[in-house]
Amino acid sequence: YMRAKLQKAGFDTGHSTTPIIPLYVRDNTKTFMLTRMLMEDGVFVNPVVSPAVASEDSLIRLSLMATHTFAQIDEAVDKITKNAKLLGIL
Repeated sequence: YMRAKLQKAGFDTGHSTTPIIPLYVRDNTKTFMLTRMLMEDGVFVNPVVSPAVASEDSLIRLSLMATHTFAQIDEAVDKITKNAKLLGIL
């Protein structure tokens, strides 16, 4: 559900089929900025930047649990989309 919503919004989520969803930012600085903005908005994500991945593959990881509700997922996607647009990621 979340992966489909993120893809519909225009995000690159790669090929993962697990509950850990990569969201490619492809810019180390913007990855850290997006992570901070989402934390301030109450959405916990993990940044993954170089040297863990190549700079052009930096991303944030979203981890879902069975206890997340559709409403929580919708709210998270809205906040991710809003902040990504502010940073010019979308």
